[in-house]
Amino acid sequence: MAAASATAENLGQYVMFRLGDGCYGLAIDFLQEIIRVPEIIKVPLTPPYMRGLANLRGNILPVYDTTLRLGIKGTVNDESNRVIVVNVDGRRAGYVVDRVDGVVDIPAKDIEEFRDQDTAGGYVTSVARLNGEKLILLIEVDRMLMDADSSGSQIATRRDNGGFLKTNAGGESRVQEKERQLLTFRVGNEEYALDITEVQEVVHLPETWNTVPEAPPYVQGLVSLRERILPLISLRRIFGLAEGDTDSGRIVVTYVGRGRKNAVGLVVDSVAEVLRVPERLLEPVPPMVRQAGDEFTAICRLSDERMIFILDAAKLLRDDTFLKEWESESAAESAGNRRLILEEERQLVTFFIGHEEFALPIDKVREIIRVGQITAVPKTQDFVRGILNLRGSIVSVIDLRRKFGYQERAVDEQARILICEDGSSLLGILVDGVKEVTKIGISKIEEPPQVLAKEGLQSFVAGIAKFSAERNVMLLDYQQVFSWGKGEAKQEMDSRK
Repeated sequence: MAAASATAENLGQYVMFRLGDGCYGLAIDFLQEIIRVPEIIKVPLTPPYMRGLANLRGNILPVYDTTLRLGIKGTVNDESNRVIVVNVDGRRAGYVVDRVDGVVDIPAKDIEEFRDQDTAGGYVTSVARLNGEKLILLIEVDRMLMDADSSGSQIATRRDNGGFLKTNAGGESRVQEKERQLLTFRVGNEEYALDITEVQEVVHLPETWNTVPEAPPYVQGLVSLRERILPLISLRRIFGLAEGDTDSGRIVVTYVGRGRKNAVGLVVDSVAEVLRVPERLLEPVPPMVRQAGDEFTAICRLSDERMIFILDAAKLLRDDTFLKEWESESAAESAGNRRLILEEERQLVTFFIGHEEFALPIDKVREIIRVGQITAVPKTQDFVRGILNLRGSIVSVIDLRRKFGYQERAVDEQARILICEDGSSLLGILVDGVKEVTKIGISKIEEPPQVLAKEGLQSFVAGIAKFSAERNVMLLDYQQVFSWGKGEAKQEMDSRK
């Protein structure tokens, strides 16, 4: 019996897997689970061996390409690939391998140390001889993970509801969730966001712009935007991505650099949504992402397939020397235009119904979302699409296309729902597509023409925004629009009495 116990104590269990032509193993003590390769989002400016981030049952999981991490030749990705999720003192990470062969028992006497400690990046320092013949290279996964997480902090943690509980007058606790309102946009294959308070406006990227000689690589050029010259900053270049198609590009106007003193236009591939999300969905940034750049402040986990990188505009440019020089040189030129720049403005969300462009005040639009599941409600007006569930709140949705008598058409990828807010009430407005968030001086907004009154339309048209000779946008009267979601329902109920 004593001899049997001694033998058991000298056995170690290892997960055996394939990388290229080699067989490798890691101690099962570090194994959390083995999963199929999940949906992974790539993080710009991280090392090549970092595949990206995945959502593992609500936790952000860094995922690494094991062959690149070890500096060896791998194989083509296929269905047999697996991710080995390891856990070392609360620090979790996933390592992609070609395939997993199983768990084996290896006696300590069959393990030999290498003399050369530089094999596979220094993370393979021993080899096991299985059944006296087959060689298994053993990976020091704890050391490999520690090198990736030099801070030693836990990689993925869940935030609790600290700070969300408040006590009412009756002494009962209720959840008061703090929220962040975000503008989301795409650069390459990933989705990013800025706090809406950092965004001045969003406009289309023009077909042409002026180039700047001897400017830093991230400066795409200059554009004229309402009496001022705006530097264009390419996020693709900042993130080290190849140039993309500019047909659907947008300019997000914000302030960057130390103190947020420099107004620029961030060039992005497309703008997705305006979202209001609970702060509990914001995860801390993993150490490997922090090493890529401190402009990443948090990761918003909306679902297993959708994660958004939250950016800090003030930290996007580490070297803002060019912008400071630009601001000082253009200060004298802009002095004559300062009166125009400081003119009282209205910030609008513009959108399409058919080929016509309409607008609502941005301060009345709580968020802009994609069209999800809408449940039809029987015996309502034709233009009432139904109701949707917005994070626990039931929101009525009206279809402006139907309300305005446009020809019916299927909802496509461009369609959006504007979630409008009036006090404690919410209303969803279905539109064909959102164009931009923009500003316009009040001097360029005219009263609606009398012809609209003759047609019975003046009641919901608050004015006409004259952006240019070719572009005139109808401003909708917010109170009238909102009444369609409330008054029409009341009218319908009255008609049934």
